[in-house]
Amino acid sequence: MSAMQIFFAVNVIGGITVLASYWIGLSYYIEKPEYLWGGVDGSLRTFFTISMLPAAIGYITFFYFMSCKSGVIAFTQSPLLGPYTPSIICALFLTASTIWMPATISYINSHQLVWWITAVISLWATGLALIALLIQVYSIPIYSTVWARNLTLIGLIYITFHCVVLDAIIWVSRFPKLH
Repeated sequence: MSAMQIFFAVNVIGGITVLASYWIGLSYYIEKPEYLWGGVDGSLRTFFTISMLPAAIGYITFFYFMSCKSGVIAFTQSPLLGPYTPSIICALFLTASTIWMPATISYINSHQLVWWITAVISLWATGLALIALLIQVYSIPIYSTVWARNLTLIGLIYITFHCVVLDAIIWVSRFPKLH
């Protein structure tokens, strides 16, 4: 498989697993989805909710750039992992994102510290993977599609803000400790 095909497969399969973990978790394994908000309420909850849309658009913009504007090809000379660098980082991001919902629900249902640690690590792994993607995209020398790269950077900056500041810092700090 080419680097582009692997990137596409990682994102399609990973995206499906993230959405499936949310759907299954909310549909079958938690009595009160309200518990997932922890201590996030009022206008802050509204901001979190609204922020999910530009965060998703930010990732979709990144995916478009990588798939349609030769972003993956720009990684062929990456000293890290070559053309597979974005696929590996995206796999980490999507795997960590998939783990968060079941870990958080398991923590709410069991009050076991191991699930809290797993949920927090998954949020930080998600954020760190996005930071790695941001650094990688920023460092690629693309001159013919500067507008697309810059739009991608804006999208990645926003989703990184959402995942690091809102999820990994604010949500974690406000979530009631049940253990």
